[in-house]
Amino acid sequence: MHSTQAMTLISKNDRTGIVCGTDGCPINIRGELKVKQAIQALSQFGLISFSRNWNFKSSVYTIHFIKPVAKLKQLYNLGDEVLILCCNDSLMNFKSRTKDLIDYLLGLQSEYRNRLDKVTCFLIDDCEDIEEIVKRDRAENPDTRLIIPFSYKELVSGIDSETLQNRMRTFLYERDLFGVASPLQDNNLFFGKDRSDIISELYGKYLQGEHGGLFGLRRIGKTSILNLLRRRVEQNDGVAIYFDCTKYHHLRWYAFLHQIVKEIQVKYSYGSGVISLTKGFTLDNFEKGYTEANASLDFEEELKLIHKNIGNRRILLIFDEIEQISFGTSPSQHWCKDNDALFFWQTLRSISQTDNSIFSFVITGVNPKCIEDSKINDQPNPIFNVLVPQYITLFDYDDVKNMVSEIGGHLGLQFQEEIFSKLVDDYGGHPFLTRQVCSKINADILECRESRPFMVSKYRYVKKAPEFQAKMEAVIEQILGVLEDYYPSEYNLLKILALDGSDSFKKSLRFGDSSIAHLLGYCLIKRDENDYFIRIQTIETYLNEKHKYERMLDDSSEKLARITVRRGKIEEKLRGLIQTNFTLKFGKKAKEHMIDMAKKSTADKTQEARLQSKDLKDAMQELYFSQLKTFMIKDWNRYQMLFPDRVKFEQFFEIINAFRVDAHAKTLDEEDEALLNYAFKYFEKALEVI
Repeated sequence: MHSTQAMTLISKNDRTGIVCGTDGCPINIRGELKVKQAIQALSQFGLISFSRNWNFKSSVYTIHFIKPVAKLKQLYNLGDEVLILCCNDSLMNFKSRTKDLIDYLLGLQSEYRNRLDKVTCFLIDDCEDIEEIVKRDRAENPDTRLIIPFSYKELVSGIDSETLQNRMRTFLYERDLFGVASPLQDNNLFFGKDRSDIISELYGKYLQGEHGGLFGLRRIGKTSILNLLRRRVEQNDGVAIYFDCTKYHHLRWYAFLHQIVKEIQVKYSYGSGVISLTKGFTLDNFEKGYTEANASLDFEEELKLIHKNIGNRRILLIFDEIEQISFGTSPSQHWCKDNDALFFWQTLRSISQTDNSIFSFVITGVNPKCIEDSKINDQPNPIFNVLVPQYITLFDYDDVKNMVSEIGGHLGLQFQEEIFSKLVDDYGGHPFLTRQVCSKINADILECRESRPFMVSKYRYVKKAPEFQAKMEAVIEQILGVLEDYYPSEYNLLKILALDGSDSFKKSLRFGDSSIAHLLGYCLIKRDENDYFIRIQTIETYLNEKHKYERMLDDSSEKLARITVRRGKIEEKLRGLIQTNFTLKFGKKAKEHMIDMAKKSTADKTQEARLQSKDLKDAMQELYFSQLKTFMIKDWNRYQMLFPDRVKFEQFFEIINAFRVDAHAKTLDEEDEALLNYAFKYFEKALEVI
């Protein structure tokens, strides 16, 4: 029998209750009485299709599958069957044990992977604080699966449709899955056909004892791919260990080699898991470390010993953020300018060439310089041409649609078909940017208190798109920072393409596609027939806005007009800055002190009278441009936070003052124009915070 409220969810075509076995009787629901009663309560909202006891890491669970009624599937984007996990230990080991079991049951290696919803599950336990426990875990692990918690007590006492839906809305709709910024640890929110292909390709290289290199823009998903590659290796009885090089660049090359064997030893110590080192196995240098003279030999010997004692399984060494330990890019002197990168890779290359069954490695980062440079301090680079750099591509239309629809469905959001094309146009298929703008959409709908499920129309998106894009500037700046830092010439070419179009871009190419190898590799640009285009519209918009004064102009009057506008904006900010500082320093006497200083800085005997007749703000407009510099130099300590280099400040100020073309009817040659542009950029950058 269904409760009256439950009936609001159930149609005449829905099947509920307990599925019958081959004998025509309902299947046996496993577990003690409270478990059976809890499952019976949930069975009014779907068909219980499976029940089994499960022992996992010394804890006893019962697992059940429910085929939710059609309305629940529609409202919460549920699969055909959903896991119900019943616990008996008051969630004392929730993080380390129960979550591991959920990950296993819903993961790729589970025998039920083709039956169960891979994202959502119900969790039942004695703990009356179960909701708070799950909420805390969700806050700490934003990419974790969607867990809907209940206590036995509330289920046994009876549950209605409203209570069920309130709980599901709380733990599904109120969570921003689009906004997850950390690298994914599991495949439950992993999208992109090419990403799966990359993982398979890198895994194949590992099996063959070959090495891989993966590169791409920031936030493109490199670390997520590495995490899933590591899981693939481990799930197939392989050995893999991950190193985030940002944590190790301070170590010398020989200390890092020692750290590698040390972390392998710790991770695969006796009794730690399915794969573990032989009981009683220890390394001679486990605690004392290596010396620089003997590091290569000690590392090779100990790595071979580890390899033997883990059943001769090949070890995959994963080096993420490889720039951190690379020559020319590392923040540490010994890697960046000295020979640490040379000695480190010489050691790994030598062992690998001798016996590729011991280990292989994958390196990943934003900058492939470590494998592109043939020399390190005039010595042959050990990993030059050892591997072909592989770039992570952008999502296509189908990938964007699948990701946005799937994640949105869990949040109670549906998207009109036209939005997917708009998202691809605006964000080029960059997964992080796409998710972030969808996060903004979700937040906007939440702020407007729209009921869910909610259909996001293309008109709502178009209306809000400029606002969303403006909030993405910091992320776009971070993404483009790779080019500015490592490949400034290519960044300049990208800027030309944004500002002046394909023809100007092609004229600026010196060596054809070799000049733009990274722009093409990063998928920032594409070539269509004989023309080039920026793939991500928001990046083109950003570049146009940031560098709007650098667009090439042929008409001299347009050039002069642009100069006037740029100088005027700088002048306005400087006058406002001086006014603010005078007010803070002198209060009501600010104007009096300003006039006194003005008299000493000009030969114009009429200026004082004009200043006396105006209030402070208007009086500031009467100051000559050259006087602004005098005012600031007189009180330099108040301005040096914005302008740390006083010499540069004075030089660039004088350049701007010298070429007041509108006032003095001057014309500029190319050199003067370039010099003036440089001075403008100096002030614009310093004053952009005002």
